[in-house]
Amino acid sequence: MHSRKLRPAGTGRAMLVALAGCALAGTAALSGCSASSTAGGGSGGGGSLPQSKNAHATGDLTVWIRGAGDSPKAYRKIFDAFTAQSGIKVNIATATLTDFETKLTAAASAHRLPDVVFDDAAQLGNFESQGIILPIDKAKFAGADQLTDLAWKSATDLHGQPYAVPFSAQANVLLIRKDWLDKVGLQPPKTWDELARVAKAFTTQDPDGDGKADTYGLDVPGSTARGYTSWYWSSFLYQAGGDFVKSAGNGKYTATVDTPQAVQSAQFLENQVCTAKDVQPSVLGDDTTATNKAFQTGVAGIYLTGPYAYATMDATTVKGKYIVIAPPAGPTGTAATLAEGTDIFTMADAKSDEATKLEEFMITPQAQQLGMTGVKTATVVRLPVNKNVDAATVHSGDQRWQVAQQVYADAGHYEWDNLPNWTALRQKASEELNKLLSSCGDTQSALTTLNSDLNSVLRQQGVG
Repeated sequence: MHSRKLRPAGTGRAMLVALAGCALAGTAALSGCSASSTAGGGSGGGGSLPQSKNAHATGDLTVWIRGAGDSPKAYRKIFDAFTAQSGIKVNIATATLTDFETKLTAAASAHRLPDVVFDDAAQLGNFESQGIILPIDKAKFAGADQLTDLAWKSATDLHGQPYAVPFSAQANVLLIRKDWLDKVGLQPPKTWDELARVAKAFTTQDPDGDGKADTYGLDVPGSTARGYTSWYWSSFLYQAGGDFVKSAGNGKYTATVDTPQAVQSAQFLENQVCTAKDVQPSVLGDDTTATNKAFQTGVAGIYLTGPYAYATMDATTVKGKYIVIAPPAGPTGTAATLAEGTDIFTMADAKSDEATKLEEFMITPQAQQLGMTGVKTATVVRLPVNKNVDAATVHSGDQRWQVAQQVYADAGHYEWDNLPNWTALRQKASEELNKLLSSCGDTQSALTTLNSDLNSVLRQQGVG
């Protein structure tokens, strides 16, 4: 159930449009929008929302999905099951990966928001700061207690108020070529030192046996596109005991990427790229599509990525040749890895009663299992958020999913998705890290600069 909070007198839809305009203007304009456009709304203004023109309307639901390929087919199977049970029809109006959030902001400006949006959990703070989503009342939400606490964390703002419903979770695991390990006589790595040793062996000992020096250890998405460099580095940062930011009290936050732990983690990655040269040669321009191909075609043999990659890899010649293990622990034994997920956002113009019914259905074991197996080429539920669903059992005993579920539960570490615009901070971090790896420069100096840059972004967002 959604807890609708109205804006004070003199605010409302006009403020929604103003906030949408701020978002369209981009990060550089946030300093001019955050203070004046968020009256009465906590850190980002999302605590108070415009009165919806559809607040008491009934009927079909309009849904937007951040996804492509066969994802709409997978969602369609779940929605059809919901319609059969409830009688409420669900129309998928938009399903795309291209400029999804930009299109959503434009829809807000035009007063044409959908009822429900399925998008990355990392968008929570952004949507809340725009004032375009409704909060969730967990006490009145059927099935709320069936979700894991870690999953709910991805849907909760800086003040502890849920502003979304978790639908899918994931945590990065390590895919590693088992046949290559056997060829070089090494065991799966459990520490950074062992990871570096395996990466070196994969690069220098011809693990594919073709007599050519054409294999590499780590498969790294080092492109700045969508913040991939930072996305990849984050697991090493967490394993070293570091983080991007910390609370400074009174609703303010400060960057922490210049700490010894952060420097140590960045230095480890730089060593692999610049000194050992144990990563694919195209690392600095590769997004995840390119890194997927590098693993699939035997260019690199160690890939830190999400369990959604299983289906992608199993459709190629590497099927059966790789194993899945927990990422290696950091220097002090810290087990941590990047956790992410898909959340369900109820938009400010939603038919809120029907939206709630859909969201309550999406977290049931029936819907979660459909999302995992309904369309084999599109596991829209990567790991179940419902703690009564076992991933390995649903996937016919495939223990790779058990590894992924255990890693998520034991070591999953979400980013700061609930900051007003986390993606802006991640992009800034990616650009500075990519520059460091490109120049093979001084790590401490680069992270000192990055720390200053992140603090500037936090101030622009009104939380620094």
